[in-house]
Amino acid sequence: MRKYSFKTFAGALIWAALLSFACDVSAKPKSEYGVPFLKGTGIVKMDKFAAEQVKAMKTGWNLGNTFDATNNIDRFSGQNAGVSSVTSWGIPEPKKEIFDALAKAGFKCVRIPVSWSNHICDKEYTIDPAWMAKVKRFVDYAIEDGLIVIINIHHDNSFTETGFKYGRGFYPSDKCYAESEKFVVRVWEQVSTQFKDYSENDLVFETLNEPRLRYYPHEWNFTNTCDKCKEAMNCINNLNQKAVDTIRASGAANEKRLIMVPSIAAAPGAAIAKEFRLPDDSSRRLALSTHAYAPYSFAMQKNKDGGSSKFTGGHKAELEQMFKALNDKFISKGVPVVMGEYGATNKDNIADREEWIRCYVGGAKKYNICCVLWDNNSLKNPDESERFGFLNRNSCEWYFPTLIEEIMKVFE
Repeated sequence: MRKYSFKTFAGALIWAALLSFACDVSAKPKSEYGVPFLKGTGIVKMDKFAAEQVKAMKTGWNLGNTFDATNNIDRFSGQNAGVSSVTSWGIPEPKKEIFDALAKAGFKCVRIPVSWSNHICDKEYTIDPAWMAKVKRFVDYAIEDGLIVIINIHHDNSFTETGFKYGRGFYPSDKCYAESEKFVVRVWEQVSTQFKDYSENDLVFETLNEPRLRYYPHEWNFTNTCDKCKEAMNCINNLNQKAVDTIRASGAANEKRLIMVPSIAAAPGAAIAKEFRLPDDSSRRLALSTHAYAPYSFAMQKNKDGGSSKFTGGHKAELEQMFKALNDKFISKGVPVVMGEYGATNKDNIADREEWIRCYVGGAKKYNICCVLWDNNSLKNPDESERFGFLNRNSCEWYFPTLIEEIMKVFE
């Protein structure tokens, strides 16, 4: 999630649209796509370790807008931004005490989003050793506190396919696929090698963060009648497969590590679409990665734009429907789910957010979905839709301790 992200998870309208996902792309000829079509595994029951690991992760927190921060997210240049970029979005330098506070509060996992495109040294996408070392240091801090860590490829989704080239990460279109694959493979070759000896019990990989057609009309909402959306989905299926293959090939603990894979925009609705395919994985240790700032009208939409500060019975029903849909498609068939980002922006409505968080985390726990709270350290952002500050990064105290208490009560 970026400061200006607009997550259009528009409640009941989206879930009604799920009913229209009747087109099975697997029946279409391969020649329709510039990139080879992957049949994939569809839904295959995962090894029991996958579900056990997600259950062990229990509930988590995101070190947002830190290692994922980029000075110019929409203008990748291939230049190394250096380790100081962790503060480029105005957030304090991270410190070990953050993880101490998480462990003390009762969190069991932490997601450390990482951007790599602005930390490469040459035309072969070699990652700056200083950047890799800094990522490793904070992964170590978290593990020392008993936290399971998730690291990924985060803000490396280019803003357009126009002029796409080296230094712009990836973009899910046929035109950009060859360079996108090279980037994804090279990053995971290096990251998986760096961490291959870390226990599979301590570290989880996530192939991509919210891969999507940025600034396209369907950026956040997959539409199966849109050829561009279907092309993007096919590219994402291929990139997920390449990432999984690369991680497994690095050997050691990576042969057994849990890998999270997203659909377009990591949206639940897109994951449920028939066009999405889980990668083939001989280890059968995958989990679906989804994000949902839901119900959107309560969790993220500005009040002046039709949002609501009140958490209603309709909102509760919407959450129940979302979790049930994920269960029906994935969890009940042996594929665990991690809600890698969730949150409700601060609208000075603490009582309603407390009720919302009980419903959200409680509804997810019913299906053993691990939810990871998004935190951008922004308590009073001028943009009402981006007030996802929960932990004070300086004092390591909680801005809204009752919200954290409500999360933990679900697991008592």
